[in-house]
Amino acid sequence: MSLQSPAPHPNPLPASGAREFPENGPRAFPLPVGRGEGQGEGQATATRASARPVWGVLTGPYALFLLCLLIVPFANVALYSVHPYSPTHIVLPEFTWDNYRKILDLYYLRLFARTLQLGLVTTIICALLGYPLAYWLARARPRMQTIGLFLVIMPLMVSTVIRIFGWIVILGRKGLINEALIGLGLAPLKLLYTETAVVIGLVNIFMPFMVLPLMSAIERIPPSLEEAARNLGANWLQMFRRTILPLSLPGLISGSLLVYSVSISAFVTPALMGSPRERMAGQQIYDEVLVSFNWPSASSLALTLVLFTLLLMFAALFATRRAGRIEPGSRETSP
Repeated sequence: MSLQSPAPHPNPLPASGAREFPENGPRAFPLPVGRGEGQGEGQATATRASARPVWGVLTGPYALFLLCLLIVPFANVALYSVHPYSPTHIVLPEFTWDNYRKILDLYYLRLFARTLQLGLVTTIICALLGYPLAYWLARARPRMQTIGLFLVIMPLMVSTVIRIFGWIVILGRKGLINEALIGLGLAPLKLLYTETAVVIGLVNIFMPFMVLPLMSAIERIPPSLEEAARNLGANWLQMFRRTILPLSLPGLISGSLLVYSVSISAFVTPALMGSPRERMAGQQIYDEVLVSFNWPSASSLALTLVLFTLLLMFAALFATRRAGRIEPGSRETSP
């Protein structure tokens, strides 16, 4: 049986191993585009292009709502504030700054000073009472946290007027507190229709606006930091001052801004629990709109209050951003 060598390949490779191509050069084979990068980029571009109209449709109704019910009325209030008052026509088609000059009178200066003072006292008391409650809610078990949040939010489901009437029953001349004092042989106290009663009512109403931002900020603080501070010999007050307070500062600023803004613009609580002689800005604006029909003066007061609130908001945002920039730097420099 004779062995035959196999037939040579029609295009044998040279000895060096290099592949020979025909004169026209190597043949190019197209790459499949099925799941390549080109298709992915095209899909991403198409997704971004289709997402823009969707966001426009979703935000359009709310933008129209703000335009019709916030921006246009606010612009109308600004226009009323620079026109003089007329008892017969309410507003005269003239330009004047008298409505803003009137705010520099002693009566209006005391009015705004009292309003800002009560708002500041309310905010401080809400912060002092809200920090322990927010810390307990942030570190509580899920079941207890749910119950605590329900008890914090539940007063918001009750009308403000109903809660104020409840405080009138408690703080009145023959209320629960004075009846208890008389039963103990003590003289009754004048608690209702005072600034103290107004602060009590405002704190009771606006406490959730302080607790919820503080709780959200404290929840983001790892409990291991507290354990480390305790292991290093810090007591609870030192641990709170050096760990909890700096890291929860954005929540404190947000809660303080919310409480202060709604406190200085409150109307129902000062009207029902405060003294007629010690008024706040909201009561004055209400009377000038619906009692004396002096819309230009009320517009100037409202615009001044809104501008002051906006200044507070921008200051709080600046302080929050500054606290956010300082926090990473302190973490980097700490051993």
